[in-house]
Amino acid sequence: MKYRIVKYIGLAGTLLLGGCSDWLDVDPKSQIKQEVLFESESGFRDALTGIYTVMARTQMYGGTETMGFLDMVGQVYTEVSIDYADALNYDYEATKIEKCIDTIWRGNYNAIANCNHILANIDGRKDVFSSGVYEAVKAEAMALRGFLHFDLLRGFAPSYLRGANQAAIPYVEEVTNKPVAQLTVAEVIDKVIGDVETARKLIREVDPIGPTRDSYTESGYETEDYIQGDGFWLYRKSRLNYYGMTALLARVYLYKGDKTKALECAKEVIDSKKFALLEESQLLQDKTWGYLCSENEYISSLYVYNMEEGRSDVYFGEESSVKCHISDTRRTSVFGTPGVDIDWRNQNMFFLKTGEAKSYIGKYRGVNRIPLLKLSEMYLIAAEASGDKSYLQTLRDHRGYVNYPLEENCDLAAEIEAEYRKLEGSVEEKSKEVIRLQREFAERDERLKELLKGSVYKNAGDLRRYLTESTFDVSGARERIRQYEQR
Repeated sequence: MKYRIVKYIGLAGTLLLGGCSDWLDVDPKSQIKQEVLFESESGFRDALTGIYTVMARTQMYGGTETMGFLDMVGQVYTEVSIDYADALNYDYEATKIEKCIDTIWRGNYNAIANCNHILANIDGRKDVFSSGVYEAVKAEAMALRGFLHFDLLRGFAPSYLRGANQAAIPYVEEVTNKPVAQLTVAEVIDKVIGDVETARKLIREVDPIGPTRDSYTESGYETEDYIQGDGFWLYRKSRLNYYGMTALLARVYLYKGDKTKALECAKEVIDSKKFALLEESQLLQDKTWGYLCSENEYISSLYVYNMEEGRSDVYFGEESSVKCHISDTRRTSVFGTPGVDIDWRNQNMFFLKTGEAKSYIGKYRGVNRIPLLKLSEMYLIAAEASGDKSYLQTLRDHRGYVNYPLEENCDLAAEIEAEYRKLEGSVEEKSKEVIRLQREFAERDERLKELLKGSVYKNAGDLRRYLTESTFDVSGARERIRQYEQR
């Protein structure tokens, strides 16, 4: 894949100031002029809500950056509509696919610009805020800025492991219409960590879901709860809350290779007891897999009001426009033996519509939120960072494998990779890793890129195992492909 980073650097400059005006310069609620917007606490709250709304659009995390383009290049699907088939073949220069990539770049920097507008104005208006709201709004805007930059870094720059000192992306911290210089990968990571660590400290004492509260629930809200602060403090799992920031840091520290910090952050989320892995008894409820996960395992998420009609029905089903399908053969490969028979996800995450011959992913049915960070990922990060397979076994126990313990001398890295492949909300995390790995290999050798297009081992684990130790000799790569395909 060739991401022409120079092309995007110039584009970023046009978005840093102008992108925000799309909704700041219009008058309806959450879309009013900037000078009016930041006169009151409610204006700042509306501006923050606007960022989450932008992120939940189909062109961003409400589609393209989750169930759409990224899952396609992550080879989650075996079949998609002809308009998107180029994504399965890693043809990033095809018109439709290039548009998806442009959309990711534009969308994330647009949202970053909106974060910066809040941060540029908030310190001068501290007097308009009621207790705790200033800290929460500033912290969420700062953490969202880090979150959005980190996802851009993973999609448009070399990995930290292979290119920490290579030029990456601009880290935009102010409202400007001038181009911002690229930083190195390491510099961007440090900026992300700085933003999110600062934000986490700022919100720690005031967040209703945070560590200063013994418990947290999103059920049983009364009318007066909504009236107070326009419901600002409700539904904290639909925000980048304190534990969402902590989970994000676990993800970033692991990416950096700082396993000590990654484990510390992942354990804080797990040990908080504010989130819980699913229990088998919950599967007996008349609820979808997506709903059960959203109520129990989502740490931070985005609210989408028309999830089923506007997302699930668009991407999944024979009558959908995108037709993202996973074959039975692929499902068998992903879940393996005995998973194909006992794994709760294989049993509950797919659906067959009346009159249709193919089953489709149903993890976005019966739910109105898209996950940004999940508890299951924290167990995987903890396992990888600590080398302790008990974290992975705990997750597996809550997916149907309680009678199938990991072997004492199991290949923990391979087992973690296999778990990532099992089509949960964290699957887009590996999709992003596949993008990075594919780009690294393609940049080393254009001929290797051609070989990869036709291969069947298109997940990050196999790429790592079969290619990362290669000297990128084409004949050597071809032999690795042949060996894998004969397995």
